[in-house]
Parts: sequence; C-alpha cells; structure tokens
Amino acid sequence: MNEAEVVRRRPGMYVGDFRDGSGLDHMVSEVLADAVDEFLAGRCSRIEVTLEADGAITIEDDGRGMRTDLVNGRPFPETALTTRHDAPTLDGHAPHEHVGLRGVGLLPVCALSTYLTLDVRREGSHFRQRFERGQAVSALDRIAATRRTGTRITFLPDSEIFSLTSFDTGVIGRRLEELTYLLPGLEVTLQDHRQLHFHHPRGVAAWVDAQLRVDPNVTPSRTFEVQEQLEDIRVEAAASWGNQWHHALESFANINRTTAGGTHDRGLLLGMVAGLRSAAPEACRRKRTAKIEAALSSGLVAIVCVRLDDLEFGDPTRSRLATPRVRDIVKKVVAKSFDVYLRQEPELLRRLAEAVTKV
Repeated sequence: MNEAEVVRRRPGMYVGDFRDGSGLDHMVSEVLADAVDEFLAGRCSRIEVTLEADGAITIEDDGRGMRTDLVNGRPFPETALTTRHDAPTLDGHAPHEHVGLRGVGLLPVCALSTYLTLDVRREGSHFRQRFERGQAVSALDRIAATRRTGTRITFLPDSEIFSLTSFDTGVIGRRLEELTYLLPGLEVTLQDHRQLHFHHPRGVAAWVDAQLRVDPNVTPSRTFEVQEQLEDIRVEAAASWGNQWHHALESFANINRTTAGGTHDRGLLLGMVAGLRSAAPEACRRKRTAKIEAALSSGLVAIVCVRLDDLEFGDPTRSRLATPRVRDIVKKVVAKSFDVYLRQEPELLRRLAEAVTKV
C-alpha cells in the first residue's frame, strides 16, 4: 500500500472531519502555508486564490517557485506531493508557520483530490505536473520559458472521500483577510465570480479599527499599537475602547487563532495594567490588579499575536497557548508602550482613571 492509499483509507487523521467541510479548509491551509513561508522569507508579496468553475480551488504565489531538482531520483515536487515527512517542512526551509492546526504537508491534499495540477515558474522555466488521487500521471515537464516566478496549485476535492466538496467562500475569505491583518505587507486576492482584494499595511491595528467602525455611536480614541521583538518572541498588539458594553479580545499564536486565549492575552492585560499604574498612579494606588483589569476591559477591543518557536498548548485542540515565558515578555513589551500611549491620550487616560476609581 503506497502512502496516498494510507491517507485515503483514514482521511480524518490527516485533514480532520471530511463530512462537514472543515477538512477542505485544512487542505486549503496546507497549500497556503507554503505561500506564507515565501512571504515570511521576503520572497513573496502576493497570493491569489481562485474558486474555479468545476469546483476546484487554485492558490498561487509570486515567490521563488518550488524546487525542481531531483530527490532520490524523483523531482522534488513529486516527492513533496506523494511522500509523507515528519519534519515541519520536507526541505527544512525556514521560517515556517503552519496556517492550520495540523501541519501535515501536501501529501494529504494530493491524495484526497480527484486531480491536482502543479505549475512552477522558476529560474526562467515554467514546469507543470498533474496528479490524480495522490499518484503522478505525468512527468514534471518544462512547458515554456518565463520571466515570472512562483508556485500555483489547483486541486479538486475527491467526492469519493468528502461528503461536501464545495468550498465555503465566506470561511476562506475571512481567513485570508485575517492573514493580511496578521502579516502586513501581504496582498491576497480571492476570486469567486467577483474579486475581493485584501491589503492591510497597518496590521492588527487596522483590524481593531475595523471592528470599532461597525458601531456608529462609538468615537474611539487613537488605537494603541505595539510591534516589538524581545528575545526570540515577536509581539504585535493593538487595542482601543468603544461601547462600554462591548468587549472583544482576540489572540493568535504563529498566526493561528487561539480561541481560549492563553499566556499571550494574559500578558497583554497585565501589561496594560502596569502601563496604567505608571500613567495614573494616584487612581491605581491600593487597587488590586483584578480591579484595574476590570476597568480596562470595559469597552476594550484588542488583538494580540505572538510568533515563537517553542509553542506549548494547554489542550489537544491547540486553542489555548500555554508557553509560560510568553506572559512576562508580552507584559514587558506592552507595559512600556502603553504608558507612553496613555500620556499622549489625556482624554482616554482620564476615562480609564475614573473607571478604576469606581471599581
């Protein structure tokens, strides 16, 4: 039994639920991961996602193009698409970020597709190879000369495996827009009979602004934002205050959503508490951390994203970040910047100080 047949026999082990549509989302994430890696390495600025008329999906980047050299007598793309590997990436490239929770590579995508077509533009040549249900049905052929570079993968989920084979445009669109908030500088296009263009150079701060704009009765203060690397952890956070009845704190670890929070959003709140204590010492004197935190949380809309290598999670679903040192690093980064920010926003500082005195 070859490796593709192993995947097809137990697809749930590789892409999750193959009945409710979420398995399709995991397949999209695996292909996106390689394009995101190219962006993180500074070799890609644009990703185009197209939902095709036959139900397939195409994901194309303008990076270097996948390697085409031989690995154990086979072209590297064929090895990547038909062989399982235990390392985060087959070729060991870095940086690398899983865009989904599984990080199983391209083999399951290929194995669980009726067909997959790979186009590689690299070093002056355009190569193409076709696969069907995990098996190469053509060689990696050079079909033309080109000045372009990049990788294009088109795949059609196999109806023999998936109960639902149609992609949810709304789910994909929301995830793609998330990526452009979390990765400022990346441009993503989604086309499905119409074209949606996402580009957010201000990153998570723009995301906070967008959330507050939905309430016409709110005139928020200038958004607090911080981006800093401390030791080997990259911290990006943004916060603002709107309607006192609205509270939203979203968190991400290596650009994956952590729905149950964890040490990064705890560090964000503790950092803001420390910054407020410094900017308004009289109001915060003799106030317990929990009280100040409650005052800060009223009307808070915030996002925190951390990037690091030693991810630890507090549950099997990876919904809660548990890496202990993240809390102190995020707190330290946020506290200093939040103190400076509050001193430049006297009206907000007054509002928060008054809220602290009332709790």
